[in-house]
Amino acid sequence: MQTLTAFVIFLLAVVVTSAGAVDTCDRIIQHGYPCERHNLTTSDGYRLTMFRIPHSHRGDLQHNVTDKPPVLFMHCVECSSDIWILVGPDSALPFMLADAGFDVWLGNARGNMYSEEHVTMERSSIAFWAFSLDELGTIDVPAKIDYILAKSKKKSLHFVGYSQGTTNFIAALSDKPEYNEKIRSSHLLGPVVFLCHVGGPFPVLASPLVGSDNPFAHMLGTLVGTVPLHELTALARSVALALCTRADFEEMCVGIMNIIAGWDSPYLNRSVIPELLSTFPAGCSFRQFVHYAQNVMSCDFRYFDFGLAGNMLKYGQAKPPSYNLSNVHPETPMELYFADNDNFVPARDIYHLYKIFGKRASWNRVKHTKYNHNDYAMAYNVKECLYDCILDKMQEYEGRPFKGDQCTCFKKNAF
Repeated sequence: MQTLTAFVIFLLAVVVTSAGAVDTCDRIIQHGYPCERHNLTTSDGYRLTMFRIPHSHRGDLQHNVTDKPPVLFMHCVECSSDIWILVGPDSALPFMLADAGFDVWLGNARGNMYSEEHVTMERSSIAFWAFSLDELGTIDVPAKIDYILAKSKKKSLHFVGYSQGTTNFIAALSDKPEYNEKIRSSHLLGPVVFLCHVGGPFPVLASPLVGSDNPFAHMLGTLVGTVPLHELTALARSVALALCTRADFEEMCVGIMNIIAGWDSPYLNRSVIPELLSTFPAGCSFRQFVHYAQNVMSCDFRYFDFGLAGNMLKYGQAKPPSYNLSNVHPETPMELYFADNDNFVPARDIYHLYKIFGKRASWNRVKHTKYNHNDYAMAYNVKECLYDCILDKMQEYEGRPFKGDQCTCFKKNAF
């Protein structure tokens, strides 16, 4: 009887947490900030949602600010715009930037819970999910940039990306180099480009199955890559929230997060877990994971591999082309932030990127040896370690007063 009672309570918790879900605007407004919801339609018909914080309810820290430079944020895989505001109004970078007089835009990738619509296709269809990292970078990011610049009447913007958001940014500039001139400054947290030395059990075990260059992997990747998983994602979200907010399961959940992102980080702000799991996993196409797996196996940064026949049809060649990283050259050097305990961004792969980008980027290696992939957004010290530095660099770019001593969390020599 006790087991049955516990099961009933668990199911009720799942139902209640699903019904009580709020979106990014609700969270922003709860902290007293204004919020706008914007919807745009891409050239291939996907409807994407962005949330805007146009100003601060606290009054700009620089009270004479009338020119508000726009900032676009792009999130990690299976995440949403919510990931940026979990740590609250005193530590989250979007709120800090709004307080400082920036025009803040929080983007959402196609296929997540805030961008699940298309002008003709239903999300339950296989065709809806037939997209990879390519479309997120080459179509969605340029569309967001153009929309924001049109609304703000500006010629360029600042960009902040985390994990998959950095992949999308690099792909966008590689594929459409004309967008370099639309970037004021760029800040890439945990930049996922080369994945040759990726760690953690899931990518290591799964990548050979769906990412290898052989007919079986191509067939498997094709079969599972476009399966609609949105209902399963919603169920996983509800189950994780019901379990991981219980004290007796917290350690297990934190352990799983560390196995995935980088073992034994002590920096996770555990108070954000309930908010995180209310919208995580947020949804994506499984083909995005297949695409990452392909890059793991190829040790390259390439367009999606459709197999021999598909590649000939799509690219006119047997193998997918590599992204042209020589096209990535914003006017202001990119700021890349990485850490030694990051399973998804091993230092050896960052060094590979360093050999290509060189002085086109600044290399900020976190000095805390156990900082992992989650910590760029959810560490209890993320403000002091990363966000104060990013804000100060943006202020300097804008010709505003800046401190110049906020970037103290990094090693003197990155390599």
